[in-house]
Amino acid sequence: MKDLILKSRKQSSDQFAKEFAFSIKDYDFKPGRLVLVRNSGAETDLGRKWKPRYLGPYVVIARHSGGSYTLAELDGTISKLRFAAKRIIPYFLRTSAIFPEPNSQISDASLEQELDS
Repeated sequence: MKDLILKSRKQSSDQFAKEFAFSIKDYDFKPGRLVLVRNSGAETDLGRKWKPRYLGPYVVIARHSGGSYTLAELDGTISKLRFAAKRIIPYFLRTSAIFPEPNSQISDASLEQELDS
């Protein structure tokens, strides 16, 4: 009986992966990449027609083990929030622009210290 259940779960998982292979995207953004964040707070608001669907652009600082991201504003201000991967999409520039490189490589320890302060 247990084998039958495991086989059924595996079959269901394979079917789901096959059916939604083209709609489920894992971008795996690298540090320094420009992204937009879905404005999920505006989705249930009464004035949602006039509110922006996406906020940004932001710069990716780090990806955490759970898949969430730490982002920074273009002026270098690091957000204390973590953003879920499903809320983030790539930002494509319409014209070429030069953005400064991040000041230095940020380690997890210094990032945690920055977020705690």
